[in-house]
Amino acid sequence: MTIATGNYKLRVNDLRKTFGSLVALEGASIDVKEGEFLTLLGPSGSGKTTLLLAIAGLNDPDSGAIWIDGRLTTYLPPFKRDIGMVFQNYALFPHMTVFDNIAFPLRMRRGAEREIKDSVNRVLDIIQLPDIAQRYPRQLSGGQQQRVALARALVYEPSIVLMDEPLGALDKKLRDQLQLEIKQLHAKLNIAVLYVTHDQEEALVMSDRICLMRDGRIEQLGTPDELYFSPRTVFAADFLGESNLLSGRVTARDANEAAVRLDDGTELRGVIQEGIVEGERVRVMVRPESIALLNGGEAPENVVEADLENAIMTGGTIKCFFRTGSGLQLSARTLTGGPLAARKVASGKQRPGKQRLGWSRERTVVLKDA
Repeated sequence: MTIATGNYKLRVNDLRKTFGSLVALEGASIDVKEGEFLTLLGPSGSGKTTLLLAIAGLNDPDSGAIWIDGRLTTYLPPFKRDIGMVFQNYALFPHMTVFDNIAFPLRMRRGAEREIKDSVNRVLDIIQLPDIAQRYPRQLSGGQQQRVALARALVYEPSIVLMDEPLGALDKKLRDQLQLEIKQLHAKLNIAVLYVTHDQEEALVMSDRICLMRDGRIEQLGTPDELYFSPRTVFAADFLGESNLLSGRVTARDANEAAVRLDDGTELRGVIQEGIVEGERVRVMVRPESIALLNGGEAPENVVEADLENAIMTGGTIKCFFRTGSGLQLSARTLTGGPLAARKVASGKQRPGKQRLGWSRERTVVLKDA
């Protein structure tokens, strides 16, 4: 059975999956467009891998539907779904050479050997490892093995590539390098990718869109900018990146802006969502990098006075922790600005005392209390 799906490579509708009394997926619906990189992000137990395995045909759902290229594939076996899979542990055959590992899916499809050779050499060029065809997996670094696993998933030009935390076993420097390489490869080949990770930074770097999951449900689906700057829930604001989450009550609102009185009496203004009414308890989110130390001339909408309690240098940035006279805690992040300044602030030798902190209402998000 087929349906018209426009430019969508994958459509998942209202998927449900249980394991005994545990509901692993509930009402999961996503679309992946031609050439799109969509990431499933969430903590352990959120349902992201369960959803990926259902799409791969390795985990039959209880209900719902999966369409790949307009074809109903909900209960088809994996080899009939036209998908490529890349796993965290590479899943390479140790007794086979790199060439034979990559050629394996083509031979399973009974391709001609001359065509197989051309395809394997082409994909080795794409992953920039043309000279390792006769090596064995044990002779490769972790990064090289992961590239070979990626090549094996791409060699037969599947409709969509599924990646289950493929960089999770690598060290940070190599992981950062391969993030960019996969992103460049994706742009070059214009393939549809569904990617699973619990790493927030990885999701922000690589994705066209992010599907944030929680307890088997989709919490928010949107671009990295939308999830980072305009989270719809306290969970989304707290999970993706660092944030200051301040409790208070709405004292006034118009179409998209609200005045909020925090529990310590501080008055703030911010962007508000639909469905929040005057008098309702809320959480106000502001990112640490949106908070600036004011020198006197600036006049942002939101201003507080606070003492610097601690500062930590993290390399290119310094995280500063402040506390107001009423006990309100705020964190701010700024560029390091050179080794001497960093050492002074992070060591506590340069304590500026009470500071005026400020940020704009556009960078202040008012969320339903959770």
